[in-house]
Amino acid sequence: MNTKSIVVEYARETHRQTWTRSSDVSTQTKAAISVCQVWQEVGRKHFGQRMVAEHGLGDGKMNEKLDLVDVQDRVAYELKASPNNTHFEFYRDVFKVLVFNQRNPGSPLKTLVFITPEEGARSLRKPFTDEVIKIASVAGIVVEVIGI
Repeated sequence: MNTKSIVVEYARETHRQTWTRSSDVSTQTKAAISVCQVWQEVGRKHFGQRMVAEHGLGDGKMNEKLDLVDVQDRVAYELKASPNNTHFEFYRDVFKVLVFNQRNPGSPLKTLVFITPEEGARSLRKPFTDEVIKIASVAGIVVEVIGI
């Protein structure tokens, strides 16, 4: 298995074991945070310093962070645990990688792997999303949407 396959499988397993769907926004927010934290920890334990969780975008002036970054292969992994409003998070994450690359021209990210439940991934299979992915590719970023 390659690195991406392992990271995605960890996300799938963590989501299966940790995610709880609820109509209560607070409960769902806590569950999403828990899924992401457990997944990040598993990734760091498996790959060591190669994986950086909560990777900042640049000089520390912004609070935005990337969920998990493979600093060796220059890949950003973003995990959206809830299938709700996936598009908002997806577009934001594309912009986070664009901003990161603008602020770090000597070590740009090459790929964004956006991981979300299959229901959320299906919601992104639209012409507008395809256009956003094309724009990212012009900027040198490969964008992948993976349903778990």
